[in-house]
Amino acid sequence: MLRFVLLALMLFTSVQGAVVSKDSAPGTVAKSSPAVTSKNPTQAAISKGSTPAAMFKNNAPGQAKGSTPNGNGVETRTLDQIYKAAQAEKGSLRIGWGGDIQVSGDRIVKAFETRFPGIKLDLKVDVSKYIDSRVDLAIANTKGADTAYDVVMLQTLHDYPRWKQGGHLMHYKVPTWNDIHPEFVDPDGAYTGYAIFSLGDIAYKTSAFPDNSTVPVHILDFLKPEYQGKIGLTYPNDDDSILYLFTRIIGKYGWDFFNKLVANQKPQWYRGTSTPALVMTSGNAATSSSGPTVSFASSSVYVPTVGKMLTQDVYMAWPQTGAIFSSTKMPETAKLFMSWLLSDEWQTIVTGSKFATRKSFDKAKIMEQENVDPFGFMDFMADRETVEGWRFQFESLIGLPQGPDPLSLKF
Repeated sequence: MLRFVLLALMLFTSVQGAVVSKDSAPGTVAKSSPAVTSKNPTQAAISKGSTPAAMFKNNAPGQAKGSTPNGNGVETRTLDQIYKAAQAEKGSLRIGWGGDIQVSGDRIVKAFETRFPGIKLDLKVDVSKYIDSRVDLAIANTKGADTAYDVVMLQTLHDYPRWKQGGHLMHYKVPTWNDIHPEFVDPDGAYTGYAIFSLGDIAYKTSAFPDNSTVPVHILDFLKPEYQGKIGLTYPNDDDSILYLFTRIIGKYGWDFFNKLVANQKPQWYRGTSTPALVMTSGNAATSSSGPTVSFASSSVYVPTVGKMLTQDVYMAWPQTGAIFSSTKMPETAKLFMSWLLSDEWQTIVTGSKFATRKSFDKAKIMEQENVDPFGFMDFMADRETVEGWRFQFESLIGLPQGPDPLSLKF
């Protein structure tokens, strides 16, 4: 729980970085490292333990709005009881759904509207960095009376503490609150991690790897000659989650790996975290000997026909996080949506044997993994100076992201 609270201070104080000690293992932070500016990403600490130094307590106005009546503020009603209250509200719930593939939102709308007839969702899928910009613009134009959406579900984790500080977020604790890892929620209920997303596992074209034991599962394997021209990757300078994945890789293997990857392997770069996997399975690419056949920087969640292999190397994971805006005209519908996403019935469908923010559904045990820091992305996103430094470093090496908007792609 403290992790999310700690993020807030990063947004209101000067940001300091830490240098990596020569005696430290790759990707670790020296305890006695002096403070330095974060402009040079090669000097930034991208590892577990790099957290803000103090806590920020939010006493923003509007704190109690949306709170439920029991002692600790946790919702006591069942989904059906909240549904009954939501039926009295008019209109469609406006949701900003962070993502870069349309199907990610389509299945949510279909499942929710089937479960709760008569309740309509106006769910718009877009990348988180554009959704949060629309929120900020609406707040500026209306002095906070409107926020463009009623609910948002985003990877831009740094947005939530400042929106809370501004009094823009409803404090609401879903019925399953006490089963959520406390590190993935705001203690007041202003924002809640509803799912664990991860990047770094291997996506591959099955026809190119009839024996999946030959699929590369270590990062350095991708420098082998047989993968020249066969690697598809998402631009790290177009998506902060992919950017963070690359910082972890470089933290372990150095810039030498990246320089060899670009110069010798000539990877094909794409916009959109799912695009490399989609390209492997679409049209002629699925049977052609040309084009990408493998990726360590692509999501395969919504590409069921691509091969998937767990990495044996570093990867990244984070709690995709949601919040209800206090300006919503449909508070009961918003509560229903948040409660449903974290309900037993939906978590059973979407988690399976994977990671989860809810403890009883976290079968893969996110807190017990060796090659991932589940909190690192939160800290990274809060340090915008470091994020921009890394982004421009990659941009100077591989150029501006090229290609169509991934949401416009048809496969």
